[in-house]
Amino acid sequence: MPPAPRHSRPKTSRKPAVKIGVPVLAAVTLAGVAAAFLFLSGGGSPGSAASTSSHAKISVTSAASSLNSDEMMIDVRHQVASRNVRDNARAIRRKYLARLAAVRLAAVRLAKKKAAEQQAAAQEKQAAAQPTASATPAASAPSSGGSDPAHSPLGVCIRTAEEGGSYAWGPGNGGGAYQFVESTWEKYGGAASEYGVAGPAYQDQIFDNAINAGGASNWTAYDGC
Repeated sequence: MPPAPRHSRPKTSRKPAVKIGVPVLAAVTLAGVAAAFLFLSGGGSPGSAASTSSHAKISVTSAASSLNSDEMMIDVRHQVASRNVRDNARAIRRKYLARLAAVRLAAVRLAKKKAAEQQAAAQEKQAAAQPTASATPAASAPSSGGSDPAHSPLGVCIRTAEEGGSYAWGPGNGGGAYQFVESTWEKYGGAASEYGVAGPAYQDQIFDNAINAGGASNWTAYDGC
């Protein structure tokens, strides 16, 4: 083999350098581009982007949890306030109904008291208006002046002729044992209230009054005595 020139470069020494240097340069270039792309697209390194995303997610979650907690507290407070309002309304209604019942009861009692007072006053007024009951004295016939014609033969004859001796009051033109008509009865002192009901003594007394007053003709003209 002939000797190599002094200034010539071995061919084998340059080819490996070229072959190794190109891939390295390409890898470095691609790494830089990738880093720039990631930096521009993610706003920083992949680690920082992931950290920022995680931090944002945690912040959003915390905010959501805090909002839910506030909403729950508001709901609880609303329920408590509503319960308090209902309890107060019920208490006010109970007090109102109790007072209304007391007023109605007082009105009923007052009405009963007034009714009782009015009834008592009416009874007192009625009792005062009625006259005091007193025994009505038996009517007494006027005095005949001491004579007793009723028990004389004339009186016996007239009673027998008129009513068979009976003092009963009956139908006809008069009444009683002597068959008095009302005008004759009252003429000789008989009370109108006793006409038709007077007993034997009263009838005898009125007959005596009539005979003593000269009224025998009221019977003798008809009875044949």
